[in-house]
Amino acid sequence: MRRFPVIFLLLLAFSCREPRSTERFIKGLGPYVFVLDMADTLSTYDVDIFTRVDGEVPPEIPLKVQWTAPSHAMFQETVYLPLSEEVYQPYRRGMQPPQAGEWTVTLTPLSMPEGLWGMGLVVTKRPWDTEN
Repeated sequence: MRRFPVIFLLLLAFSCREPRSTERFIKGLGPYVFVLDMADTLSTYDVDIFTRVDGEVPPEIPLKVQWTAPSHAMFQETVYLPLSEEVYQPYRRGMQPPQAGEWTVTLTPLSMPEGLWGMGLVVTKRPWDTEN
């Protein structure tokens, strides 16, 4: 009976951990605005894009990707997202943002395929490996 409180406290401690990845999908025609918490300076981040298209699928679509830093500085690029009916595409790996805090990422399709459901982002936080 005395072991119950110890086991309960251990389970409670592990249940309070921050999730390792977050994902968000925004339906509609865009632009799609995502807020990413990149406050941990001892971690790197992986960012993936996902979507779904019903109907005739072009081989790729150009996306304008705009990053807005916590200081409001902006960086913009155009990437080409390969398409199929269901898309899950790596976008950036091992990112260490130059500024810690909340970054805003805006995805704007430059050509909209018919049947596009929306866009989503998955952000995976990778803590610094202390065994290096």
